This record gives sequence, C-alpha cells and structure tokens, in this order.
Amino acid sequence: MNRFDGMDPAASTHERSPRAVHRLRRRYGRTFCALLAACAISLAPAAIAQTLACPAPAAEFVFDNGFELPAGADLAAAGPFAIASVAGSSISAVTGRTTPWTAHYPVTTGARPLVLFAPGFQIPSSAYRNWAEHLASWGFITVRADPTAGFTPNHTSMSLDLRSVLDDVVLPDALPVSVDTGRIALSGHSLGGKVALMAAAGDARVRALFVFDPVNGAGQSGYTPDQPNIIPQPMASFAVPIGVLGELLDSVGGVGGQACAPAAINYQTIFLAATASPRAFEWTLDGASHTDFITNQEQCGIACAFCQPRTLPLEQTHAFMRASSVAFMRTYLQEEPGLCHWLNGSALPAAVSLRQAPLP
Repeated sequence: MNRFDGMDPAASTHERSPRAVHRLRRRYGRTFCALLAACAISLAPAAIAQTLACPAPAAEFVFDNGFELPAGADLAAAGPFAIASVAGSSISAVTGRTTPWTAHYPVTTGARPLVLFAPGFQIPSSAYRNWAEHLASWGFITVRADPTAGFTPNHTSMSLDLRSVLDDVVLPDALPVSVDTGRIALSGHSLGGKVALMAAAGDARVRALFVFDPVNGAGQSGYTPDQPNIIPQPMASFAVPIGVLGELLDSVGGVGGQACAPAAINYQTIFLAATASPRAFEWTLDGASHTDFITNQEQCGIACAFCQPRTLPLEQTHAFMRASSVAFMRTYLQEEPGLCHWLNGSALPAAVSLRQAPLP
C-alpha cells in the first residue's frame, strides 16, 4: 500500500485536528490532484438518450445451478451465495513486477463468471472490499488487484500487471472455484478504470467492461507511452458491452484548483468514445463525489480529502453501485434476460441520469 511520505492513508481525516488537515490539504492537495487527473483533451459533446430493449437470452441459455434470480430480489441487497476469499500474487513476465490480489468467490460448485478490478490512484483495493463481496454473493468471482502505482504511475505497466493477474486466476485450480473463461469482465475506479480498459484492449477473453468514474489522465507533461491517451484507441475498438458510472461534482474545482476528474478527461469522454460497443451505458449520479465510489471509506484516508464534498447521501451511491453491477454482469456475462429495468428503467433512482448507445 502506498503512503504519503510516511503518512498512513488508512488514517481518516476526522482523526486529525482541523489545523492538521488544513496543513495536509495545502501540502499535498495540488500535487495529488494533478497526478490524479491532468492534461485536458477536447471531445465534441453528443446526446444519446433512448430506451434499449433487454437482450434476448442466447438460444442455448440455461440457468446455472443456484444462479436463478430469487423472485422480487433486491440487487442492492446481499445475494443468495455464501462467500469466501483467498489471496495470491502474480508476477508479470513483461514488467517483472509482483501484483498482490484477493479473490472473493461464491461458495458453490461449477465454473463462475469472473470480474477483475483495479483500484483508484493511491487507494488500496481493500477499500472496495464491500463491493467485491457483494458481487461474489450474487455468483461472481471478484478479484481485486493492486498493481504497483506510486506517485508517478506507469499506466502501461499497470495494465500489463493486471493482465498477468487475469492470466493466473483463470488457470485450472488457481482458485477454489473455477473461472468460466467465456464470461470475464474487467472493472476499476478512477485511474484503475483507465488501467482496466487498457488491460482489456486486444484481449478476446474480456466480454464486458464496467468502470466507476474513470479518468483518462496523464502527467503534467501530457500523454506519453507510459501514460497514454486511450481515446480514440483503444476505446473505439471495444466491441463488448460497457457500463460507465460517474459524477460531475469533481469535473471542476477541487483542492488547489485542480479537479479530481476534469471534464475534458472524465467518464463522459470514455462513454462517448466507446463507438463500437453493442451496448454502452452512462449513469451520472447527481451529487456524488469522485471518491464516493470507494465503498470502504475508512480505508480511503487522506485521499478522500482532496475531492468535492458530496451532496448525495453516500449510501445511495453505494446502493446503485451494487445493484447496477449485479444487473449489468448478470445481463451481459450471464446472458440473463429481464434485468434491464435496473439499468435503464423503473429501478433507476431519481438521482441517476442515463445516456445509452447505440442509436436504434
């Protein structure tokens, strides 16, 4: 876990005095936010808003044992599976770096879909444990990985490290529950969202993408081979379903005047660049903050002090994260019909606005 010059990121700001927090914000705010998201790009706005029908199930579709959706189930509540976890690590043959990971899995038999997740800048993946366990309770093996980052992260190396984790966990007997290699999705938050998208590029094993407030950022000197622009490519090449959650509070402002998720490189640009996706969703949570997508806030530490204060209750953001993740994965990995009202219909909360593509 990375640290701010010896400070423990797991220590929450409410444990410090107001004066100490103010000094920390002044000292680290501008540097942190600039590293989090920098180098603006331009993209013409577009409005895509229409209702898409739920996909029909594949002709050979059969519910897996224990995967049937309970009648009237609340996808934001825990699912029907008992869960367990196992930890491991992977060494990339390309970068030579070691990436620790933890897999949360349903206690059951038979192969299960896999969701591989990368965390945000300077945030440990354990800060998303509640979300990962929730997906596991609904039948998905959810692996949260911690690619080496640091203050000047190499996005390309991080994506290769994430792919090495995928290579390892799909091997026979790598996990207590085997992975259905035909049902794999990648996910991530903020920088981790970008890294997940980069790791998915050109990998035919990846069948869906689901990212939380991704930021297509770079260093202060702009895009480089180590911190590349993923628009237009590889974003325009993804021919798989894509779900993108985001917020607009942090598109401007922030500590030191630097936004945590600048409008020119935020989740909306990711959605609009996904031109080859057969189903792309963009959900905007009105009043959420960039760091609200961290479900275990006690592990966010000083990082959560740099973005805009939320106006939407945190539990509403987390509830939609849980419900939309389950609905999206069961629809597009499990090919399960009848859950689109969670994605684009009556189950959408009032605080969530939607754009979707392609045009009918």
